[in-house]
Amino acid sequence: MIKNWMGALGSIAFIIASASMATAQSSEKLDFGPGRPVPPGDVVLGQNIFNAVCWACHDRDLGGYKGPPLTGSSFYEIWQGRSVDALYDLIHNTMPKDDPGLSERGAHALVAYIVTYSNNPKSLAREQAGK
Repeated sequence: MIKNWMGALGSIAFIIASASMATAQSSEKLDFGPGRPVPPGDVVLGQNIFNAVCWACHDRDLGGYKGPPLTGSSFYEIWQGRSVDALYDLIHNTMPKDDPGLSERGAHALVAYIVTYSNNPKSLAREQAGK
């Protein structure tokens, strides 16, 4: 009998923890600018992935080239206040265009890198100065 209760309590605890994690992730909103929060992810890994793959379409300064910019006013207008998960899903499911299906870890890392880069005052100053 005690064994059954322990199993039930463990299952309930797992369900509650899973629900709270899902709620926390899906409610996090993107916010850009100096000092703003960065979503979880390995920023250095994100930078390495960007430098190896993404720069060809989005340029080294994330300003856009063949692909849209990943920083600056046009990017902020589209993504400011949207769900972190929406940007993650776009990257995870559609990037890179010629070989979609970036790993979960890689997609989280890229989101963290993009937001970190966008929150850097140097990247913001570059756009204001006309690049």
